[in-house]
Amino acid sequence: MNQPIRMVSMDFDGTLIGHRNGGVYVPPETYEMLVALIDSAVEVGIVTGRGSWATHKLLEQAGIAWSQPFPTFICPRETFLYWITDGQRQPDEAWNWARSGELAELVGWITPRQYEWHRAIEVTGLEIAHWILWGDYGLEIGMNSPEDAEQVRQMLTEWVQDMPLARAHRNYALAHVVLATGGKGNTLLYAASQRGLAPGQVLAIGDSLNDLTMLNGKLGMHSGAVGNADPTVKQAVEAAGGMIATQPAGAGVAEILRHYQQEGLLN
Repeated sequence: MNQPIRMVSMDFDGTLIGHRNGGVYVPPETYEMLVALIDSAVEVGIVTGRGSWATHKLLEQAGIAWSQPFPTFICPRETFLYWITDGQRQPDEAWNWARSGELAELVGWITPRQYEWHRAIEVTGLEIAHWILWGDYGLEIGMNSPEDAEQVRQMLTEWVQDMPLARAHRNYALAHVVLATGGKGNTLLYAASQRGLAPGQVLAIGDSLNDLTMLNGKLGMHSGAVGNADPTVKQAVEAAGGMIATQPAGAGVAEILRHYQQEGLLN
């Protein structure tokens, strides 16, 4: 018998948060469902490439008061873990300390190589929109289209193959080199273990390629893709036996939650 889902996690931009009338938006029905889950002792959180405070600010712009009661945890920068109680973030010190040390090593490894990579990309004729080496995340290369970013991701994958701590991925028109030991899947799996939960008691929801590690089924979690998800994400979720919503962003999140409720896996 399948175990009940006791942790629900979702990507932020394009998954929970959509846009309406020039502002960020979360459907009231979706928020009410998340609160009801928390009331039934389900951990409900956000796993995002954004920093914690930026996520906090945007959520409040959408009319949702931070941690009253949602979210109960956040995994910012795809790598770190904070539990949230009464609006206060409580870091998982062991996990965060280990990942911070590895990030310092990764950034130190990238630093002398990035100039050569920059030139190699320009030689192909691709136009770089922005280039940032983040100390708390890794390398971010902004391109002018998803197609250009995918070409860069493929190049990065080849360049980092001899660095065990490095992994290349893409989020829409952004190509990244990030920490292989972090990532949304690994961090979410660790969060579940800290609450005594098996992978099969976790539901992850997302829309973009940087969500794949928590959606592709390889770590044993349930998954859902919102209606606006990248086609590759939808294919991976379908292959993993997950739910693909017809509605975009927050409305799609509600659709996925209802599906798992109807399956008897979610209160």
